[in-house]
Amino acid sequence: MDRRVVAMTAVAAVVLLAGCSMLLGGDGATPAPSPTPEATPTDTPTPVPLEEREFPDGYGPDGVENAETAAATHVETATGYDSYRFRFDVRVSGGNGTDDAFVYFTSVDQENGRALEIRDDGEVTRYQYYEDDRVYVRVVSGDEETYNATDQQFGRARLAGNQFLDPLLKYVEYGEAEPVSTDNGTVYRYTSERVTEPGTILSADISEAEIRSFEVELLVHEDGYIRGAKYVVVTEDGSGLEAVATVDSIGEEAVTRPNWYDEAAE
Repeated sequence: MDRRVVAMTAVAAVVLLAGCSMLLGGDGATPAPSPTPEATPTDTPTPVPLEEREFPDGYGPDGVENAETAAATHVETATGYDSYRFRFDVRVSGGNGTDDAFVYFTSVDQENGRALEIRDDGEVTRYQYYEDDRVYVRVVSGDEETYNATDQQFGRARLAGNQFLDPLLKYVEYGEAEPVSTDNGTVYRYTSERVTEPGTILSADISEAEIRSFEVELLVHEDGYIRGAKYVVVTEDGSGLEAVATVDSIGEEAVTRPNWYDEAAE
């Protein structure tokens, strides 16, 4: 698949639209593309009124009540599990029909102190494997590969995706919560009513006048972590962007040494 360079600032600057599915290779296991984060309804008893429900810290019946608290709740909850997986996908497309993609993926095994982090901007793929307070790095750019290792603990907030999720908590006003019962507990669906700082979310100098629509959806698990997030942007010239974030494989993720570990460890 032919891909152009898409650093996040460039992705945001053009502000384009589509779904994202990019396969990542080279570490022995290719993560599957993230699905649109839709909760699966199950049979439920008589609904509990919103005002009688207990929401995760930072959230309420009418949206995000405190963005900083909500962000901290996500990190605290995710890092409280033995393991999990986070993925953030962006696909952009314009009037010329071209597509570009950005993928950020983490596989975290906190019980054993290991994690794998992958960042692919379409031209350069950076792999970072964490073990025993040391990070082993592989960088692939075209036909070139480089390796190195250094002492470093993995950042729990970053691996939980807060760099992508925090702006959706700070700069979006949401409507009333919609409780959805699933096989894995209750999920609260929040749909945007207004995006207050679109340029900050997109890391680009763009005005509200240039945006035809900006829709955001959050799925917040009753435990407090953000199970899924999605935003779709369409500009006045018809181009657009879609980004999807998911947290899954709770307590089921296993991280093993990648097949390039020895090269990086040398």
